[in-house]
Amino acid sequence: MLEKLLFRFFRRSILIRLLSIIIIIIIMFGITIHFIEPESFTTAFDGIWWVVVTISTVGYGDFVPKTILGKVVAILLILIGTGFITTYFVTLATVAVSKENAYMEGNLKFYNKNHLIIVGWNERAKLVIEEYKQAFHEEEIVLIDETLTTNPMVCDRVHFVKGSASHYNILELANVKQAQKILITADQHKGEEYSDMQAILTLVAVKGLNPSIYSMIEILTEQQMNNAEHVGANEIIKTNELISKMMYHEIFTRKTEGKKVES
Repeated sequence: MLEKLLFRFFRRSILIRLLSIIIIIIIMFGITIHFIEPESFTTAFDGIWWVVVTISTVGYGDFVPKTILGKVVAILLILIGTGFITTYFVTLATVAVSKENAYMEGNLKFYNKNHLIIVGWNERAKLVIEEYKQAFHEEEIVLIDETLTTNPMVCDRVHFVKGSASHYNILELANVKQAQKILITADQHKGEEYSDMQAILTLVAVKGLNPSIYSMIEILTEQQMNNAEHVGANEIIKTNELISKMMYHEIFTRKTEGKKVES
């Protein structure tokens, strides 16, 4: 039984272990000094108060041991308790800094739900996020990208995860199982065919973890559009087709206007 308790104790985080030890020290020394010097420490709470003030190095001086045995207990408390309390606060600061670094570097897990996941960082994704924020949507955004080194948009509504969105552990960090929507953008740093295959592979991985997620995928080639439909894409964004139509419209409009001016 004792072995099981010790095993569970040492499996806890170092902060919880240190805090548990500190609480035990506070209670143990507080009760001990109360029994040793009941006249100076009339209640156990007075003893606990003295322990907290002593190990925190505040030292109000409202309770002071007067006997030799009481002073010995105080010496032991200072040697043991102050070391643990100092270690606790140093560890707490270290954990806070490491969490901040993990957040900036994209290694911190996102725990909220009903969020929007955007895969790929580019000008299109940036504009989508800006518009999304200005429209005051309630959903938070998780950005997944493997090329960035730090969070490109540090704010309380955008969480950055570094890595490939086709990998299981990265999707776990993004909490894809509880996500509501996902937008998979095309990587235009790669060839169109390869970019589309990577986007479809990401969609397959996402649907495997969350089949009900509403998925929007950007496809650049005509050949891969059927594949995107087969793997369950709810919306397919045909970027090249849209841009081609806009270019044709601009060319045709300007040509027509030019003819009207000549006539």
